[in-house]
Amino acid sequence: MNNNFFAFLFVFSLPFLISAQEEKDSLISSQKKPKIGLVLSGGGAKGMAHIGVLKVLEKYKIKPDYIGGTSMGAIVGSLYAAGYSADQIDSIFRKMDFDKIMFDTQERKYKNFFKKKRGPKFILSLPFSFEEMSVQIPKGLSGSQNMFNEMSHCLYPTHSIDNFNQLNIPFLCISTDITTGEQVLFNRGFLPEAVTASALLPTVYAPLELNNRLLLDGGIVNNYPVQEIKDVGADIIIGSDVQGKILKKDQIKDITNIMDQIVSFQMYKEMPQKRLLTDIYIQPDINGIGLTDFENIDSIISRGEKAAEPKIAKIAGIYAKKNYQKPHLLTNIPDSLFFDEIQIEGQNHYRRNYILNKIGIQTKEKISYKNFIEGIENLYGTENFDFIHYRFNKTKNKNILQLKLKEKDHNAYINIGFHYNPLYKINVIGNLEKKYLFAKNDFFSMDIIGGEYTRFNLDYLIDNGFGWNIGFHSGYHRVGTTVDSQLFFDDGISLNQLDLNIEQWTNKLSFQGTMKHSIYLTLGLQHQYKNYYTLVFSGTNQNLPYTFSKNHYYGSFVRFDLDSRDDFDFPKKGVKLELSWNYVPFSSNFYNDFHPYSVYKLEFEFTKKLFSSFYLHSKIHSGILYTNEASFDNYFYLGGNIEDMNFENFEDFPILKPLSLNATKYTRGSILFDYVFYKNHHIETGAHYMIYDRSTLLLGEKTQTLKGLSIAYAYESFLGPLRISYSRSPNTKDHIFSFVFGYVF
Repeated sequence: MNNNFFAFLFVFSLPFLISAQEEKDSLISSQKKPKIGLVLSGGGAKGMAHIGVLKVLEKYKIKPDYIGGTSMGAIVGSLYAAGYSADQIDSIFRKMDFDKIMFDTQERKYKNFFKKKRGPKFILSLPFSFEEMSVQIPKGLSGSQNMFNEMSHCLYPTHSIDNFNQLNIPFLCISTDITTGEQVLFNRGFLPEAVTASALLPTVYAPLELNNRLLLDGGIVNNYPVQEIKDVGADIIIGSDVQGKILKKDQIKDITNIMDQIVSFQMYKEMPQKRLLTDIYIQPDINGIGLTDFENIDSIISRGEKAAEPKIAKIAGIYAKKNYQKPHLLTNIPDSLFFDEIQIEGQNHYRRNYILNKIGIQTKEKISYKNFIEGIENLYGTENFDFIHYRFNKTKNKNILQLKLKEKDHNAYINIGFHYNPLYKINVIGNLEKKYLFAKNDFFSMDIIGGEYTRFNLDYLIDNGFGWNIGFHSGYHRVGTTVDSQLFFDDGISLNQLDLNIEQWTNKLSFQGTMKHSIYLTLGLQHQYKNYYTLVFSGTNQNLPYTFSKNHYYGSFVRFDLDSRDDFDFPKKGVKLELSWNYVPFSSNFYNDFHPYSVYKLEFEFTKKLFSSFYLHSKIHSGILYTNEASFDNYFYLGGNIEDMNFENFEDFPILKPLSLNATKYTRGSILFDYVFYKNHHIETGAHYMIYDRSTLLLGEKTQTLKGLSIAYAYESFLGPLRISYSRSPNTKDHIFSFVFGYVF
């Protein structure tokens, strides 16, 4: 009876005993395998040392259970949390263009045609408020679009993840709300966006506006989020800290030192306590490394490995995982994208069709991933948006594209520039740009140019994306120079030279179609007023000029442009092709000798890298004035070392002084060898050849030739190009010295 009772009692209690043993084993197991948290501090380029720390963790088969990071620590940490290995992250960083990311620069091909055609003009651009009638100060030196683009591409596999605990390793990062000074912790949301918000160095980047918050670098409030990682369940903390030390007076030498110092004050005050919360504290030697020293990647990663090796080796026997597998993330970015639905957030002034046309997308239509990214760049190149964030979100039945836009707060800008050349002398330009003046997608620009000759330009454009754009241009330009009298008089006059004055007023209404990013077709109507005169011959009345020609012209034009050059002033690759036809059937006929005329022009320029720092620039320009009888204001005027002189019938030719010759037909070619011998310093040597003719016959009557050589020193300065050149032609035997400085306008 008793034996049966105890047997029954044992069988009845067995499940409870097993359960208790399992709970005990589980407790023992959890005690043997504590949760490991990895904390990665911010520090700009110094943060690349974290990659070395990750390599050592992988070497000893230690996988963190949680990762928390700030700024550069957030970038490195997010990539590792997503599933990349340390070696993969190393490769990613070596491919990054940090200058492009920091200065938010953009390839020239994505600029709109108006700005691409005229090139850079200004050395200073400031927002302007019409409400307050005052100039504003920008919120930062650059935007964060390129940083987001980089993170969005690298973190493509995470686009559909909202909870960062669902990553390969749970992750969090820190940003700062600069309106309240509060810490913003990201452990949910869109990962590329969160990481971007965490890594925006103050003054370098403008704040990022997300969820009604204005966000900047997390290092301002918490550069080492150790408590946050403990709070999510980490038992053991491994910390990689690349924060430097408070700099002394003689160590603060540039703006990056100042930024480092400002961000550092608060975090250095808190670090002693944060170190107490860190079980394995790794502090790479980052002495002599600045926030922006990204070119020292080999040394920085090596320093991280060197600091981590002895610390991690000691704990490897305790925390190494038996079934450890080294991470290796395959991004699997598709060749083409297909969207069942396109959602746009933040759209205000710009129509949905405008946005989609600029990107080149529609629902239910395929687009290559490459073309999509180029479309985003194209929309950002309009300079209408602070940022354009995109997310590829997949549900069970739909592929959804989510676009989050932030239109620029300022729709008006004041721009200033200056320029010197031998023709115009010193000039200063003041420019006003205004967006959505009359329509949601329009653009207005007005230049006032002061100097020896007052000039102005006015442009108005309605930008319809890749549809037909409508534009209006009005420009007034004057110039005066000494020219050879034989340009206007036959032999027999005793005067060798005379002072020529030219004024031109141009009005154009145009319709432009854009194909891809570099090809444009423009049709239009135009009016021109031209007045060529001198004060040398003024008859009995000294106040009346002697007029060579003075007419209003009315006609039409067609122009085809292809421009794939990477830079306007110093291209290193690309092609420029411009074909134009101007037909002028009507004139005010000042001297009653007008004949309808056509002007055909070809401009072809090609740039290619030869080797190392040597580049080849080739140029062929040609023009034909087709008419029964030419007037002085329709001739081509040849000569000078100024590539854009605002007069369509002026053609530069560096072995001649400005306006040395006139012709009805010309073809000139140049071959230029450009050697970049140190950073932005150039030595340019060139050979030049030209054929020209003054007759009205299509095939020419008295064709003449010119040839010569040139050499120049050029420098790409922040104030614009500086070029000092010397040229000589055996035909004229003239020694031509030229000095040009500043952006051309």
